[in-house]
This record gives sequence, structure tokens and C-alpha cells, in this order.
Amino acid sequence: MRGGSSERLVVRSSRRRGDTRAKLTRYITVMLAALLGGGGSALLFLVPLYADPALSALAADFDPIPAECVTERRDDRLGLDNCTWASCREGCTSDAYKCIQLHVKYKSQAEDWRPAVLYVNIKGCGYPPVVNCENFTLSYGYVGAKYPCYWSRADTSVVIPRWSRGEQVATVTRTLAIPLFLSGCAGIGLCALHCECRPRRRRRPPRRPPRLPTLSLDDTAVYRLA
Repeated sequence: MRGGSSERLVVRSSRRRGDTRAKLTRYITVMLAALLGGGGSALLFLVPLYADPALSALAADFDPIPAECVTERRDDRLGLDNCTWASCREGCTSDAYKCIQLHVKYKSQAEDWRPAVLYVNIKGCGYPPVVNCENFTLSYGYVGAKYPCYWSRADTSVVIPRWSRGEQVATVTRTLAIPLFLSGCAGIGLCALHCECRPRRRRRPPRRPPRLPTLSLDDTAVYRLA
């Protein structure tokens, strides 16, 4: 009887351990799946709003030394056909029927004055509180306004009032590296729990026993005489 009861206790304890492991596995799976989904959603939200403008600004290759800018003309336009571009627009997804276009000239170091258009950033649009078009227009939207600006070495006809390469690199790092890292860790964790991630090793063929030398008739005759 004692032996039977001890066997039952072992079976019950093993079942409890199995149930605990199954619950823990389900809990970890849910957490990793939520982390993976959150990382993917963050990428879909952050890339068009922050990462893409920062990458475009880095690709524009703005001169780190500020130039001297002067606003020469301001155009207030109405109509979708007349607003193909705007110096500042709050919201980048909707079409603009009313826009303000600022034409400026800038002088970089010992070079001559060059004509250009002024944008609030490389995209010419953004979302509050980072982009406030009312304050932007009050500061730069009157003829004769003087201020430092940064010109693009990729397109010399584009200038912006503020520029920091380190800030743009930090924005790309925050919006891309962190979600990708978290999503990658979650994917690896799910693979380790439910998949066979390790590459299968090729089985070596069994070694064949060495072949014994075949004896001819002359060899058997020699062995018999010996």
C-alpha cells in the first residue's frame, strides 16, 4: 500500500509541475505576443511621423554653419492648384487649400546671395506642439526679416530656420532602433518557446567495419604450407 500511495504522490506532483509550466508558458507567450504587436504598431505610427522626416533631413545634408537669411517676398495663396507647396503647414496628410509661401535670399560665409524658399522643416509640415505655423509666420513671414538659417547642400534652393544633426540622429534611433530591438527580442522568445530554432545537425553516416583482405588461391596455399 505504501508503494502505491508514493507512486500516486509522484504522479500528482508531476502533473502539478506540468500544469504550472503550461500556465507559465501561456503567460510568457501572451506577453511576448503583446510586445511584438506593440513594437510593430509603434513602427507603423512613428516611422511616418518622426523617422521619415528625420531621415529626409539627414539626406538633405544641411550645412552646420548658419547662413544669413532675409525674407524677400510672402505669397498668400488660395486653391489646391496654387498650394503645391507651403512654408509651414500643420498636418502632413491632408491637402492644403490655403498656404503661405516665403521666398528668401541667403548668404553663406563669403559667397554671394542666393535665392531660396523657407520651410519650417525639410517636409514643410508637422504637428503641434513641435510645429506652430502661427509663430513661424510671425517670426519669418514679413518682408525684411533677418535671421540665421541653414541651407541644404543637396538642394541649394531650400533653407530652414533650425537644424541639429545630433537631434535628427537621436530621433531616428529612438523611433527605429528601440521598437526593432523589442520586436526582435519578442520574436526570438516566441521562436524559442514554440519552434525549433536551432539548425538540425546532419547525422554522420555509420562507420563501416574495415574490409578483410580477400585471399586468392595462391595465398591460401601459402598459409596451409606455413
